[in-house]
Amino acid sequence: MASGGCGQSARGPAKGLGPSAGAGGDGGGFVFGAGGDECNIEGLCGNEVHQVQFDAPNIYFVIDSSGSMQALEPPTNQSRYRIVRDAAVELINSLGTLINVGAALFPAGDVAAAPCTPGQQVLELTPGDPPGNDGQESQLSAQFRAATNVVPYGGTPISATMDALQSTLAAYTGNTIVMLLTDGGPNCNESVTCDESSCMPHIEGDCSPGQDCCAASNPMYGSLLCVDQSATVARIQAINDVGIPVYVIGIPGSQYYAGVLDAMAVAGGTDQNGSYHVVDDIEQLGTVFAQIAAAAISCELPLADPPEDTGFTNVYFDCDVVGYDPAQGWHWVDDNTVKLNGAACQELKSGGVAQVTIATGCPTELPK
Repeated sequence: MASGGCGQSARGPAKGLGPSAGAGGDGGGFVFGAGGDECNIEGLCGNEVHQVQFDAPNIYFVIDSSGSMQALEPPTNQSRYRIVRDAAVELINSLGTLINVGAALFPAGDVAAAPCTPGQQVLELTPGDPPGNDGQESQLSAQFRAATNVVPYGGTPISATMDALQSTLAAYTGNTIVMLLTDGGPNCNESVTCDESSCMPHIEGDCSPGQDCCAASNPMYGSLLCVDQSATVARIQAINDVGIPVYVIGIPGSQYYAGVLDAMAVAGGTDQNGSYHVVDDIEQLGTVFAQIAAAAISCELPLADPPEDTGFTNVYFDCDVVGYDPAQGWHWVDDNTVKLNGAACQELKSGGVAQVTIATGCPTELPK
């Protein structure tokens, strides 16, 4: 897909609209992801580098930190919670400046005293940055690790958490998506009562026969362990209604509550044929994160300072030229916007490109 040097030329179509403000580096292209040395523009074909206006999507994690997240998962025997954190850090590192990241945990606060305390934001929405040298984590990855460094404990107050986060999420500009991850079903709503069919200890086989484990008078469990479906679905629907899709991701343990999580995913506008994102093998969670994030990343690159002649512009990935190809390379959407296509788009979305440079001064190259 990428090749080097100047050769055959093709004149791209020029059509007309454009953004009004630029972003990017001085003379070195836009650094997106996994680090690496900046490209020396003097060695490229052309010396007028255009500033890319890249609108990074907001990826907001809402992560279950309830007591069951301490469960160990084979084959590594790491806790569910640690595996989730590591997968999120891997995504943040690999995508670098392609995304902005925020995070909330549920429950939160003094969970030892109040296990059903609603969750809260632990990391404000922050722009991504490339990893450091020698494989070091990015600054944002380190911030994420510190912000989510808790011992899982307590219940699963999803409805109250989403209610508390709605105004924060709605205030963000640009494209925002929520990744809501849990290993169980929502509970902790004191206004909910239930019979055995919606009582978590009964559903999971932890209640002795003939015992009403979700009765308000039960000293060990009580009605806080009733499945809180209606309120949770309504809160997620309210967030989706303001244009923020909620991806419901269930890891091992969540299978008991598949019907509830399906309804949550439908309300969030992200269901897969009526189903939530099921992760049976928790070691594959990073792949699921990457697929969801990739869908939010745009391959259209508006230019703040577009060229006068679009036929003398080339796109470079880490100093390798990308051929002009509306199927697998790139093309002009209009006089101000370059669009990556096919393999080129996927390479960007995967975090495989450290730097994108769009430069004018040599005839546009066709793929070899």
